This record gives sequence, structure tokens and C-alpha cells, in this order.
Amino acid sequence: MNAIIKINDRVGEAPVKLVRIVDRAARILECFGRATPELSLPQISSQLKLPKPTAFRILTNLVRHGLLQHNSATATYTLGFATLRLADDLLQSLSIRSHARPVMQAIRDAVNESVVLSVRRGDYRYNIDTVESTHAIGQTQQIGTAVPLYAGAASRALLAAMHDDEVRAYLARTKLVPFQKATMIDPDKLREDVARTRRRGYVATNAEYTPGGHAVGCAIVGPDGTGTAALHVSIPNARFSKAAEEISARHVMEGCRRIAASLTEEHGA
Repeated sequence: MNAIIKINDRVGEAPVKLVRIVDRAARILECFGRATPELSLPQISSQLKLPKPTAFRILTNLVRHGLLQHNSATATYTLGFATLRLADDLLQSLSIRSHARPVMQAIRDAVNESVVLSVRRGDYRYNIDTVESTHAIGQTQQIGTAVPLYAGAASRALLAAMHDDEVRAYLARTKLVPFQKATMIDPDKLREDVARTRRRGYVATNAEYTPGGHAVGCAIVGPDGTGTAALHVSIPNARFSKAAEEISARHVMEGCRRIAASLTEEHGA
């Protein structure tokens, strides 16, 4: 069996070479999450359909490099502290976080709901920072989860900030699958939403990606007119109203303009 195969990457570009052992190691790491923080060798082997000896060898090397930890008492594995260092290094390298943080705090203070910063990479957006509301009940926002550009307020704000030819290409290559009952998966409705978002400047959604809440999102648009980042305000159902949507939209749009201006000034554009 060949150790290298060709695949198409996520953004639909030219095929790239995939090293099988690296792919398997990455898929093992992806097994761990909030719902599955601890896994055994048999569980990993079964989930990925890997022979136990193969899975064990990869796990042993991941432990050696600190990417996983092994608990000998329970014969289980958890993520290692090296992943925490890598995550921190990545977040610190994203200069937009320092520009956005004070703006996010100001929005939170104005609406007292959680404010989330995300960035677009290819066909996905990733939450990279959040300022939480002071309410006892709020919406949990996972950092680093890949969310497609058709699902949720921040994603659809970024979709609307793409050029028309990019939107057409994205919808043509993307399989639109629902995450919740409210997820918008009709290409025609998504194109209508792009036009509506461009007219009013923000997107409002209800439980399209994360159940139990509303979101109001806006893209941070650069001098070229495209958006590579977005802000959204997350509002639980119990506190949502049309007035809450409107005030959140006003603050999040102004916040995005401030961040874009700050980034433009930094880069001398």
C-alpha cells in the first residue's frame, strides 16, 4: 500500500499529496473534544477503523511529542499540553485579536451578551476569541471549530463579503448539509441572503449552527472590499427580542468598522 496518496483540499484547489501516517495521526487528534476528552486504544481503533497495532504505534509517538498524554491507571489517552502551547502560539500570531479585543469589550458592555471574533480560512471560519456576557446563562462558543460559510451569522456575513464569482464557486463546490433544522441549505435562499446582508450590513440567525440561541454577525471588511474576519453577538433565546437584535446589529457593525479602520492604519493602506 502506498504511503502517499492524492486528495483535494478543503477549498477546492489543486490536489495535494497526503502522507498516510500524518493523516492518521491528525485524525486521531481530531477524535478528542469536549464530548470525548478521554479515549482508549480500542475506542480510537474502532472509531477510525485502524488496526490496534497501527493505532498504538501512532499514539505512542503522539505521547512522546507531548501531543497526547497516557493515563496508565485507566489505559486511556487525553490531549497533551503541547497542543495548548501550539494553540497559544497560533492565537498570539493573529494580530487582529489585539485590534478587536477592546472593541469586543465595548460591545459586550453595551449589550451584555457574548461577543465572538472569527476568521475565515478557505471555506470555513474559526472562532479565535470571545468576550463573555456577565449573565449567569450564556451561549458557549468553541474556539477553533471549523464552521462552514453557509451556517450561522458570522459565517454568512463572511459569505456576503466575498466577491460574486467567489460566492458562485463556493456554492457550486460545497455540499450543503444541515446542522440544525434552521440551517439554510437552499442555494437560492443563500444567494438571496447574500444580497440582503449586503443591503443592511449584518446577518441575524436563529439556531442555525448552535441550538438554543440567536446571533447577529457582521464581516470586518478590508480596503479591497472582502472580509477575512467577522464579529457576532450571541443571544440566548430567553433574552432575545427584535430590539435586542437591532441594538446588537448597530454595535457590531460599528465595531467592525472600527477594527477595519485600525487594521488599515496599521498596514498603512
